[in-house]
Amino acid sequence: MNEPKKDAGQLIIIGGGGAGLAAAVEASEKGISDITVIEKRSTLGGTSAIAGGIFACESPVQTRLGIVSNRDHLFKKAVDWAHWSNINPPVLRAFINKSGETIQWLEDKGLEFELITFYPGQNPPVQHNPRGFGVALIRLLQNECLKKGVRLLPNSTAKKIIRGDNGAVEGIEVDIEGKLTGFSCRSTVIATGGFAGNKELMRRYFPNLKDGMILSGVPLDGDGIYLAAQAGAAIENVATILKEGPRFHMHLWPLMALERNAVTLWVNKRGERFTDESTGYHIFESANAIMRQPGMACFTLLDSSVRRYFEEHGRKLRAPTDKDSSSLIREELEKGLREGAKKGGVKIADTWEEIASWIGAESHTLTETIIRYNEHCQQGYDATFTKDREYLLPLIEPPFYAVRDIVALLDTIGGIRIDERMRVMDKEDKAVPGLYAAGVVTSGWESEIYCSELSASAFGFAINSGRIAAENAAMYLLSSNK
Repeated sequence: MNEPKKDAGQLIIIGGGGAGLAAAVEASEKGISDITVIEKRSTLGGTSAIAGGIFACESPVQTRLGIVSNRDHLFKKAVDWAHWSNINPPVLRAFINKSGETIQWLEDKGLEFELITFYPGQNPPVQHNPRGFGVALIRLLQNECLKKGVRLLPNSTAKKIIRGDNGAVEGIEVDIEGKLTGFSCRSTVIATGGFAGNKELMRRYFPNLKDGMILSGVPLDGDGIYLAAQAGAAIENVATILKEGPRFHMHLWPLMALERNAVTLWVNKRGERFTDESTGYHIFESANAIMRQPGMACFTLLDSSVRRYFEEHGRKLRAPTDKDSSSLIREELEKGLREGAKKGGVKIADTWEEIASWIGAESHTLTETIIRYNEHCQQGYDATFTKDREYLLPLIEPPFYAVRDIVALLDTIGGIRIDERMRVMDKEDKAVPGLYAAGVVTSGWESEIYCSELSASAFGFAINSGRIAAENAAMYLLSSNK
């Protein structure tokens, strides 16, 4: 990493995750030579480093595959999903319009992508998984920063954004390993990430949220919201909680894929079925169903015949590859079930009474649930939740399996009000001169429930908004130099 320099120059980016690093690379390419990235943690990447893919439409990947992914169509899908609530359409539009070109931008730097189908029947597929996932994308951007001479300052916490008498940004104060240091700059991009690790902000934005969610993302503190508010920015009163369910406690993909497979049966801790299990293909919505259950508890149930079905049909959430062979899935699923049972997250038994005891349910309640569900399967009609007939497989062949599930908290989205140029807006809805924001610390591009139609939009927005913020910051700086 580069050593700090007291006069850090023209552009300071607060946050070294996907949005911040993309902003740094883009600003350098737009002719800004004096760029510093301030990162609170000892390593770069933040939540982006553990992300999967990024959203894009009209990308070169889709074009090569002959897939039509029209930006207008996807914009309409997104606003319909949101019912025009909690979003700023020009911000959403700017993101969607930029997304395809960003894939080209990354491909030109050597990154390769695989286009995946996030849920069965998704049309068009829009999730572009980098080879190596988020960590590979972060590594590429970090290397680009180093090649371009961008200063990367880890273990540095921005404490205050300073505005001059004319209201424009003129510097920031930074705590570097306990020492407060002033840096001059004429533009700043806030890219600090979400606030899932901040209990105060979580209570403020989600007052009805129950305990029991497991944070699987990085416990970021929402520093950018406080920095922006102190600088006079408008802070929105609504935010999105990015959650998914069902989710196995450990990162064992065969079990996580199994939980979301529609041929399983879900029950709560009373042994009662509570939803159409095919909602598992829409993990952000299914989390809502699970959160309504006692203790936010969900158990995925299957028998040996359903297990064989899963092994034969592979993962439903993506196109099959050579890695998805039945033998490999069978081997990895067996390993996952064995490890899960050892750690207490899986129960394997010869009777449903044993499963009920492990769940903590009344034996007769679970037995009645199984009998009723099996009747639906035999009739080919789910009279309770109308699950598609294709997924109705009875649970009759021991051994039986139960997997204890959780709802995972991945991140938060929202806070700082921006416009389509990623300029930070004040309380009079005027742009703060020289101040920009990018990534999930911003509001206006996601509805109350994370949009499955624009799958991977959180990581996608981070990279695209970082670039858009940098483009506009560069124009601001270069025009003011004239």
